[in-house]
Amino acid sequence: MQNLSSNWFLTLMFKVIGRIEPNILCATDFLIGDMSDINYEYLLLNKPLILLSNPWLKANFPDAGHRIESVGELAGVLDLIRLKDSFLNARAKVLKEAFSVANVNSSDVALSTILEASQMDNPRLVLHHKNNQIYKSNLMPLVKSARKLNIDVSENVINSDNNVINIGAHFRVLLDEKVANNFCVHLDHGLKGDGTANVEISRRDYKKNNFFPSVNLHLTAGPMGQRRTQMLLGPMKDRAVIGAYPKATSIIEGANLDSRKEILSFYGLNPKLPVITYAPAGEKSLEKPGGSLSRDVLRELKLFEKKKNFNVVVKLKYPYYYQRKMLSNIKQKFKNVFFG
Repeated sequence: MQNLSSNWFLTLMFKVIGRIEPNILCATDFLIGDMSDINYEYLLLNKPLILLSNPWLKANFPDAGHRIESVGELAGVLDLIRLKDSFLNARAKVLKEAFSVANVNSSDVALSTILEASQMDNPRLVLHHKNNQIYKSNLMPLVKSARKLNIDVSENVINSDNNVINIGAHFRVLLDEKVANNFCVHLDHGLKGDGTANVEISRRDYKKNNFFPSVNLHLTAGPMGQRRTQMLLGPMKDRAVIGAYPKATSIIEGANLDSRKEILSFYGLNPKLPVITYAPAGEKSLEKPGGSLSRDVLRELKLFEKKKNFNVVVKLKYPYYYQRKMLSNIKQKFKNVFFG
């Protein structure tokens, strides 16, 4: 993929967003996804899913929605969906595999599972997200659940107190010696559903880190994630426990008419038109073999938006994606020049 200039980036007529909140997923009527965990999150809303599939994705991701190979097929698929939502039963089947709890109680169940596993009396919780918006989106629903039980919660605090439960959405912070002395919980920021990662890369990472011995509990969202986590943990597989996905609570709570109006207003979308959100995992790569993001796809979506009566939103995983990519490429070139 060629580098995209910031000028081209700003000329898009449809909305390109990199924000986590407000969650555009809650106001989305049709999701176009590839190998991103957001596909599984969208199942919570029981709305049509369209998979922009390359051969890797076809072989690894469940048949939870219509598959297209290019945006040129989008209009025809939308016509089919209007006639009949033919993947209703398929989505329900995958939903049960992805989520043990698929309702507003998800965060409460996740916390109760953590408390039971810790066997602590009167613990304090520390949520480690380092202000990463993706990590925060799955950890912060636990705050409300903790307050119901009068449990003290703090964020990004590192100490060695004995009565602390450290909960991280990434392994890195749980490897700190002061943190590792306490009860540590890894609550993945993604669902680890089938087809959402190149598992071989994850397998090597787990083995390299000796299967993360400092993590006492790996909380998974459902049977699908449990199988993958146990496989990755190898000799530590007994530390994986099915609980729930805290973020499911905020997704379901945010999918109502009042929230929809606020979300559409925030992003400047037409409230009279349905919303199509394209949420790719990224560009195709070794790490993301099912990624679909490309200049051609964005160009086709821009043309679609001009011809059809839809709000078209491109939800990038990170803010300023292309600017970050260009800076990364520049750094790599300098690295090659000076150290290659």
